[in-house]
Amino acid sequence: MKAEDAPTPVEFPKLEKFETLWKRSIFTTKDLPSPDAPTGPNFVDNLSLSGIYEIDGGVVAVLVDRVTSEVMEARMGSENEMGIKIRQLTPGATVDKTRVQLQKGDQAGWVSFADPAETQPAEVIQKAVIPTQTPAVSSETPPPLNRRQPIPPNPILPPPPSDLGKSDVPLPPP
Repeated sequence: MKAEDAPTPVEFPKLEKFETLWKRSIFTTKDLPSPDAPTGPNFVDNLSLSGIYEIDGGVVAVLVDRVTSEVMEARMGSENEMGIKIRQLTPGATVDKTRVQLQKGDQAGWVSFADPAETQPAEVIQKAVIPTQTPAVSSETPPPLNRRQPIPPNPILPPPPSDLGKSDVPLPPP
């Protein structure tokens, strides 16, 4: 075979032409969307982490619904009766800084221990109101208690000792 009879080589295609295949391959699977970027209301919005423990090598999270006060457990790798399972556990510097990523269907979200400042209602401070007029005393209103009058006995509490100076409890030896 002569060099003149050899077929001409095929030109090598430009690689930039296949860039879209590398970036969006039809042969790869897509992960769930990142739970750090919420798209709307999520099933974990009302949940808080109450505790974490390990049993038979599996991690169990104790969850509390802050609206209904319902307590439930979620396990790593298996769904509970509500279809919730633990997807990931991120330990914190201390136990109360631990975060748990939960998954329910195609939704995922993070829960953590409730901040005590968030769970307690804010303290309301009101100014003292000083009445400008004293209310009229009717005949049905009992007179104000004199501090020297004896306090009526309370049926719920035990009776006070008869002698306030003495006590039935013996003192320890000196």
